[in-house]
Amino acid sequence: MEDVVGKAEKLISPAYHWSTKLVAKRAEGVYVDCTDGNRYVDFTCGIAVSNIGHCPPKVVEAAKAQLERLIHSGGSFLYESVVALAEKLQEITPEGIDSFFFSNAGAEVVEGAVKLARYVSGKQNIIAFTGAFHGRTLGAISLTSSNAKYRKHYGPFLGSIYHVPYPYCYRCPLGLKRDGCALECFNLIEYTLERLSPPEDTAAFIIEPIQGEGGYVVPPAEYLQNLRKLCDDTGILLILDEVQTGMGRTCRWFACDHFGIAPDTMTIAKALASGMPLSALGAVPKGSHANHLQVLPIPV
Repeated sequence: MEDVVGKAEKLISPAYHWSTKLVAKRAEGVYVDCTDGNRYVDFTCGIAVSNIGHCPPKVVEAAKAQLERLIHSGGSFLYESVVALAEKLQEITPEGIDSFFFSNAGAEVVEGAVKLARYVSGKQNIIAFTGAFHGRTLGAISLTSSNAKYRKHYGPFLGSIYHVPYPYCYRCPLGLKRDGCALECFNLIEYTLERLSPPEDTAAFIIEPIQGEGGYVVPPAEYLQNLRKLCDDTGILLILDEVQTGMGRTCRWFACDHFGIAPDTMTIAKALASGMPLSALGAVPKGSHANHLQVLPIPV
């Protein structure tokens, strides 16, 4: 173990951080066997990718079968499995999400969501939320504010990005208590639209429907429903980052299902392929925008 750790410290960039110095040999289900002779329970799910456990047999079998048939095609030709994946995602994603772009990681589809919002709207500004984590690429860290370490020494960042407080009721940014609060934090969005980023210049909001690294924060359903209505009223697009909360992690396919809202664009990764490099950007096709003015009923 010490040999592996020592070599890693010499050869692998310190930008890649391990929270322990354990060296894994193999993993199955929730257990990880390490070179120190101990077996550990992985409560992190391998940074939130192993929703159905490490090395699930059906996933391993499917991966082996694919590797034996085809490893890479690029944009040269279609193959059946990518279309099958799109069909399956269409079945489980919120109403209106009917078009998919596949990539390698969550940060890439976050970048894709921002590019798409700017492209289809013709606007530049993006409004994100404090405490957000959207990835480590330059565009993604421009949106990220969960920890200053992700931004330290990397500026200047992507322009026309604004942040508003996330509705963190337990540690309210306005010092209020939920039982006596009328979602005053939502007024700060309206303030931002009035003073900093007018709707005619704002392409999209991007929000985690349940915030992850920012503190595992569950917002009031009313807040997200108000945000959905605001986007419909102003023509601003709503991007939901479901990279960490998607694929059953919250006991529904996607966290937004708990709140009765549907996005214009959503990002999916991590557990989508049990941690293998696959991500998806789902969107409402241009010209067939779903009507979200009627908030969907919250599932019981």
